[in-house]
Amino acid sequence: MEPNPFRGTKEAVSLADIVAIEQAYGFVLPDDYKAHLLQYNGGWPLRKSFAEPTQDGKLLLRKISDFKSVKYGPLTLEQSLRSLRASLHNDLVPFGTETGGDLFVLSVGTEDYGSVYYISHESYKPPKRTERQQPRQYGKGVSFLAPSFTAFLAGLIKVEVPEEE
Repeated sequence: MEPNPFRGTKEAVSLADIVAIEQAYGFVLPDDYKAHLLQYNGGWPLRKSFAEPTQDGKLLLRKISDFKSVKYGPLTLEQSLRSLRASLHNDLVPFGTETGGDLFVLSVGTEDYGSVYYISHESYKPPKRTERQQPRQYGKGVSFLAPSFTAFLAGLIKVEVPEEE
């Protein structure tokens, strides 16, 4: 796989910084995501579009504008967890955003551990409080993208915008 360089990354963090987040929220992040945080800690990739297949066989491009950083930067993973914890399923961890405010999240649940999902804020309806503990009851407006963080990264493509004549 061709490298996908990241720009705008933040200061390096340690594994202890990541473990502190895991302990504070009671989950364990997938190893591939932790390795990514240790290598890049936020930023945005050169190839940033993910092609999500739709039910009618077409592709819907989901463009990630930034990856959450740990500890440093204007909107960290920790800040996102604090502000979104009341509306997200307990098994979902926000790791990135789209320009319009949609979220890219990672599952830390046992049934789909490590899977990546997309949450459209226009159609998102959070799960009921009683559903937040149930596996894969993520709410309306949540789309599966990839079975792992590594697969998500490998699926990022660069979309060339045609020039106007």
